[in-house]
Amino acid sequence: MDRVYGKPWKEICDEVRKISPYGHVNGWRLASFILKAGEDIRREALVMQMISKFRDWFEAEIPAERRPYLRPYTIMCVGGDAGLIECLTDSKSLDEVKKTTDGFISLRDYFVRAYGPPQRRRPIQPPPVGSTPINGQSPQQNPQQDRVVYSSQSQSYAQTIAQESAQPLATRLANLTFEEAQDNFLRSLVGYSLVCYILQIKDRHNANILMDREGHIMHIDFGYVMGDTPRMGKVPLFSERAPFKLSGELMEVLGGWNVRNGGLGVKFCSMFEEAFACASNHSDELASLVEGIMLTLTDNPTAARMHANGVRTRLRMRGPPGSRVQKMFIKDLVDMALTSWGTSTYDWLQKNMNGYQ
Repeated sequence: MDRVYGKPWKEICDEVRKISPYGHVNGWRLASFILKAGEDIRREALVMQMISKFRDWFEAEIPAERRPYLRPYTIMCVGGDAGLIECLTDSKSLDEVKKTTDGFISLRDYFVRAYGPPQRRRPIQPPPVGSTPINGQSPQQNPQQDRVVYSSQSQSYAQTIAQESAQPLATRLANLTFEEAQDNFLRSLVGYSLVCYILQIKDRHNANILMDREGHIMHIDFGYVMGDTPRMGKVPLFSERAPFKLSGELMEVLGGWNVRNGGLGVKFCSMFEEAFACASNHSDELASLVEGIMLTLTDNPTAARMHANGVRTRLRMRGPPGSRVQKMFIKDLVDMALTSWGTSTYDWLQKNMNGYQ
């Protein structure tokens, strides 16, 4: 993993702090940025505002065991055509991961080699006599949990995550199992798929999707939003019509649809449905934010209102939460993304034109 990601960022920070004349100052922190010039990054700032809001809403409204993962980073506009963009540390693009992994076969194989082979999931054991479920609920009263955690057996999921996050990165990585890394991958895939769908983010080749040491994926470079698509040469050869990027290799990491064999495809749909309902509750606020920023960018009230209405339309619930109609809507979105010929064609073009794997 060090060959792929290089030296951990914390070790770099410790080395720089030792030789820095300001290393003794309280609050000292090392950060790296990319300086972009000759490019309007206000659209990227819009996307990052949305990602930050989504993360806050997910943390407030979705239980920790089903919460999507998003990683906001700093984008600072210093002019109409320049700005600073924070680098995401301890992460590499999927393109770089593929190129720097010896004998790379597939992302699924990379996970097996990096975190160990998947283990057979242990069946849920019945609670011991006299034990009390957390929150005083029985398994039948708490159907949204994937597993029931009893106070006499173990800690809650949120407490476990908090303890693991407090551990040093090296310790967490040493103890990270395939299932945990796969779960990180799933949560981040849900979060960024929803953002890409709502904001219609395009240009999703593998150099614009990062993966960190713990298995999370993170999207960067949001120059094409609200349906704008990149041109191959002077003429757009085709339009990316997939609601979000869900290629076959990404689904392979999840293990497909067979739940008995450990596939997380069904769980992806379930978590996406819950995250969609959460975002839909804030559709007016999101649409207003989009309209205000797009009005600043385009100076066209009609176009700005059209983009805002598009956000409202995409976030419209097709039925009550948990209803068959809403579930079918989510499943159709996932199927459309998974079978889109535009996604595979665009990846093929980027591979042949720019060498992105």
